[in-house]
Amino acid sequence: MLSMKKRKFAKTFIFLALLLIGGVFGYGMRPQCSPIADEALAHFGVPIEERQDRDFYMKVFQHRADGHWYQCKTALSRKFFF
Repeated sequence: MLSMKKRKFAKTFIFLALLLIGGVFGYGMRPQCSPIADEALAHFGVPIEERQDRDFYMKVFQHRADGHWYQCKTALSRKFFF
């Protein structure tokens, strides 16, 4: 049986490990959006209004209130892909 001191250390270690994993996951899943140039919009094979691309939990192509289109991806996707 574990002593009280070892049990407390184990609980603290597990809590800190989960906190670290959650922080890294949250940081990697934050959205990063960049505007799409009007010239690029003209070269889309499928009109951007009809595209349904998704990146984990959000639509990739978003039309915002300012009237512009944005490409939104998670930080993780931007880091490993483009």
